[in-house]
Amino acid sequence: MKVLGIRASAQEVRYAILEKDSSGQVTFVNRDSENRLKYPSTVQEIGGKLLWIKHEFERILRQNPEVDKIIIKTNEYAGSETNAKRETSYIDAIILLLCADKNIPVIKRLYSQIGTTSRETKSHAELRVGKTDKYWNGTISDAVNCAFWELRRN
Repeated sequence: MKVLGIRASAQEVRYAILEKDSSGQVTFVNRDSENRLKYPSTVQEIGGKLLWIKHEFERILRQNPEVDKIIIKTNEYAGSETNAKRETSYIDAIILLLCADKNIPVIKRLYSQIGTTSRETKSHAELRVGKTDKYWNGTISDAVNCAFWELRRN
């Protein structure tokens, strides 16, 4: 089974492709390759970002047709809604629409649903499947933990 975990932010989208083999071993497939989508500096408006991210995920799904499911770590709205959180929600919506169009199951999750917290997400992800050589942060950790949560369930 192969799962794509996604975590969007106002600056970038991080994604982790995790695969579980028949023995139950989980591999972080794209750990040492592309796992960061940083918005081009020429794209400033939200409409342009949404179109760009749609095209990028179409490409990623073309390159990884064996992805069985997508898990999105969504925002935690403990306080007030901010422009950055709103923008992230729009990006999540683009991915949801793309998945619906391609008949790929997608699940949205919060920290409490993936067995971690914002403070522990990096250490949990590193312990579970290792960390990326570059740009290791909470955003990619969230993507890893989402995908790992789904593989652990199945």
